[in-house]
Amino acid sequence: MVTHFPPIQSLSTARKFVGLAAAFTLTLALTPFGFADNSSDQSTDTSRLQLKTERVVVFKDGYCLVVKQGAATTNAEGVVFTDDVPDAAVLGSFWAVPEQGTIKSLVAGWVNTEFKTNRQVNCTSILEIVQSNLGKSCSFEIGQQRIDGTLLKILANDELATETMQSSPGGGGINSSQLSPFSEVAAPRTSSTVVNSVTGAYFLIRTQFGDKMIQASAVNNLTIENMNSSIDQTLATKSRHKRLSLQFGEANADVKLSLMYFRPDVRWIPTYRVNLTDEALATNKIKGGADNSQNQKQAELILQGEILNEAEDFVNVPFHVVVGVPNFRFRSVPSPMILEATMRNMLGQVAPDIMGVGNNQFSNGLYSQRLGEFPSNRASGDSDRVAVELPDELIGKGGNDLFVYELPPMTLKRGERAMVPILRTIVPYRDIYSWDIELTHSESYAATSAESNSPLKLSESKIWRQVELINNTDIPWTTGAAMIMDGMQPLAQELLTYTSPGGICRVPVTVSVDLRGKVEDTELKREFNALKWRGNDFARVEGNIELELANNKTEPVSVEIRLRFGGKAMQTSDDGKFALEAFRAEDWHNRQGNPINNSCVARWNASIAPGECFEPTVQYDFYLQH
Repeated sequence: MVTHFPPIQSLSTARKFVGLAAAFTLTLALTPFGFADNSSDQSTDTSRLQLKTERVVVFKDGYCLVVKQGAATTNAEGVVFTDDVPDAAVLGSFWAVPEQGTIKSLVAGWVNTEFKTNRQVNCTSILEIVQSNLGKSCSFEIGQQRIDGTLLKILANDELATETMQSSPGGGGINSSQLSPFSEVAAPRTSSTVVNSVTGAYFLIRTQFGDKMIQASAVNNLTIENMNSSIDQTLATKSRHKRLSLQFGEANADVKLSLMYFRPDVRWIPTYRVNLTDEALATNKIKGGADNSQNQKQAELILQGEILNEAEDFVNVPFHVVVGVPNFRFRSVPSPMILEATMRNMLGQVAPDIMGVGNNQFSNGLYSQRLGEFPSNRASGDSDRVAVELPDELIGKGGNDLFVYELPPMTLKRGERAMVPILRTIVPYRDIYSWDIELTHSESYAATSAESNSPLKLSESKIWRQVELINNTDIPWTTGAAMIMDGMQPLAQELLTYTSPGGICRVPVTVSVDLRGKVEDTELKREFNALKWRGNDFARVEGNIELELANNKTEPVSVEIRLRFGGKAMQTSDDGKFALEAFRAEDWHNRQGNPINNSCVARWNASIAPGECFEPTVQYDFYLQH
């Protein structure tokens, strides 16, 4: 039984947005100074779009499609706006699509806003105490002199002092001196808060002898009846940020629209756990030969998705993870509508190994949908499919070469990671043992060593155990890291390659210690002046390669042997097949071969009983220049 966690829908809804969006024009408008003033902006303005992320479609290469929806009422000029402008979007992927009507234009620019608030804080200086208690009687000491009077006035002017300054995430690293006249779009979003503070050094006090000017720093033991120890403070917060303004042309109209864009910094990584069992399939009958039905057993295959988010906060949002990687030609070019000079890719900085920075071949392999590189990729026999068991809330749908798993809504903030189950299924598998042999020749017989009478140099032989999994489900398996388990005992970790429904994939496990291989080569004959080519004389060398593979296990094993060498096979034993390929320099010692020779690959499939040996042979010839 296959267990699928909730299936995913296709991208048809997203495509509808693209089709509808062709009716309007996007306009990038920047004033010569980069932004317009808007000091009366209020967050409760009915013309402000209340955007909510509807879904995120995540791809394996670190990009995603974000789809948002929002509603507002146009102002007197027929405009709605939002300050929720993405900091990254690929050129040509930024679209705004209304449910009804037409967007006349979309303007992206910078605005300044200012908000004032009042707060009460504790007094922290003599002057603040004086300011908060003006008109009250007081007494204090200056040196040995005692002074009594009424607080009259502070000899200072109210000034605005900057309290805080902060930049939006991802905006660091840009120096204003580096900006060109048109580089205002690259400047970060900023906000600053200013407060009115009491400055100065003197205050006035009215005494029975007249008004006196007092230096605040000289005052000791200040006493005020019913002293007020707090002071009112005004904060003025100024903000410079991006804004999208959408012109509908109709005043006071209720509008709804969808905003979508393709951006980097969200990625999903598929990981598998393959639990091998010794339980045979109920319909399995061992037959002669080495077909796909021999020695088939059951394996439990579990797929989960690991999601990395370095883009933005997603709150209670459905995630759709995609099997397959789309082709976006301009993925590194930012859309001008986001007002950014370069495309930031935070995942490449936060997780360089996972994102393949530095030519990480394993990570790059996860991006693609590579098939296993062995001769047969289709299962033989019964073609019935098993309905995969998904979680109740998960949906899986395919189409247009992309398969999508729709995950249930979840909250994933920027910088957070999530792991979600996707499918669980029982699949047939069998053990297959593969032996790859690569022999190298010497281009000149004079170069052969005293260690061997043959011009061949034998390579080390290793017999690998692999598990051959058959995808008997109705959904594809995407490329991902696979942990091979025997119960709770780990056996190996490798790459499970893309496998379509009905397909076969192989996952290497380990080198077998109970299968021993040996190769012997014997030169049978050497004929000088057998061929003249391009003015050179060549000797024809005939030889015989004998292989021996011993099974020291207590059970029969299926084996595949692949032998590559420079030259041409003339005859193989035990139903071996061979194929000739073009000359390969790798077949010759120090890559010093002659293009007159072919490269030959011989293959054998066999089942070896316990305690027996499989001993295939191949006769060959090749030419040496002399």
